[in-house]
Amino acid sequence: MLSAGGELIHVWNRCHACGAAPIVGTRFECRTCPTGPDSDLCQACYLLLQQGQIKHPPPEAREAPHGPHLFRAFEGTPREKVQHWLTVPDTSASAPPVPDRFVVRPEFRSGRESFFGSYAFIVVAEDGGDPLVLTALHILDELARFRGIDCSDANAAYTGSELPAQVTSVQLYDPFARNWMLAELGTARGMLLMPDARIGAVEPYSQRDIAAFRVAPSAPFLPLPLARSNPIVGEPIWLAVNHGPSTRDRTTEAVIVEITDKTFVFRFTLPAELPRYTSGAPLLNRLGEVVGINAGMGTLDKHKVGHGVQVASIRRHLGWQ
Repeated sequence: MLSAGGELIHVWNRCHACGAAPIVGTRFECRTCPTGPDSDLCQACYLLLQQGQIKHPPPEAREAPHGPHLFRAFEGTPREKVQHWLTVPDTSASAPPVPDRFVVRPEFRSGRESFFGSYAFIVVAEDGGDPLVLTALHILDELARFRGIDCSDANAAYTGSELPAQVTSVQLYDPFARNWMLAELGTARGMLLMPDARIGAVEPYSQRDIAAFRVAPSAPFLPLPLARSNPIVGEPIWLAVNHGPSTRDRTTEAVIVEITDKTFVFRFTLPAELPRYTSGAPLLNRLGEVVGINAGMGTLDKHKVGHGVQVASIRRHLGWQ
């Protein structure tokens, strides 16, 4: 279906079968798979799935739930509504340093079960307590589904306490280590109760996609501070993820192209290929302060774009206004 002004696109979604990015036209999202890049099909590939010619979940999917997979159709966004993201000029600035023991990879444990997340990071606690681990709530989606918990935007009955009760411990690893699974850094304690945190909102409205944990007192982490206010359109920021063996490969520059009380959208300034799983990673300003949590990636006219939880929303959820 076409909009009055042209085609409908899904900037934040990639077809896991044919690789189309963005998906144009109707998108089919699996409601059985955990939230992530392996849950979407374009219309043509969905028809092939119905005919038994392709597989879902894809063989490379990190998690592949058993049982029937149910899909929901989405129409998309008119292209002209997002074209202004490409008109903000690129910027160039020196990247802030990313210290060791700041960015982490979390393993969430629930009883005897274990669920690995993509990224998280450590911030200075402004309430005088131990530092906090921050990440995107949706990286706990597999654990939540396993325990039968619906923390989505559509579930008005979710109070914010159900999921924390199921996370018994969090082990933190060094994502920059050559073998990160052997590079344990420490642990986090209980998950903070955030009544307004949710997943499943239409992207890029990710201002509620947040989870937080207290770091164990003896853990030797190097937290960075939260910025006092949001960045502005045209300001450079950096995504801090493992993009190579050098410490210089820890940041990828972007520029803010839209920021409101509900959105935080940025465009990467270089065409470099990014890792697929970067949700929960920190976004830094030129002072090395945290200005956001990465929540999703997409493609618009061959430009890489991202969206996240801006620092004003982080502060609101933590009560650090």
